Amino acid sequence: MYNCPYCGKDCVNEAAVNIYLKMVEKFFKYQNKGSDITFEKYPTVGEVGECKETGGRIYLCPYCKKPFKAYYEKDKVVITCPNCGETLCLPATNRTFC
Repeated sequence: MYNCPYCGKDCVNEAAVNIYLKMVEKFFKYQNKGSDITFEKYPTVGEVGECKETGGRIYLCPYCKKPFKAYYEKDKVVITCPNCGETLCLPATNRTFC
């Protein structure tokens, strides 16, 4: 069981975690660390839930397998896991450039 990074409760969707971790296995199999294409070089962060108290989105890092508060940085398509420091791609639907 994963604790919500916002409220500490059970807001993380375990089924979403399992699906994401299975899916990201394929990424690591074909990962191209030398690529100039961001999504070939870094895995996409997993969207695994929403805090029931705050409504905040919850991301999961495929490296340390720990949830963290979703965030983004303007004009960037990658973020850093606050738990382990690894670089992750933002899902295309969560990128903003305005």
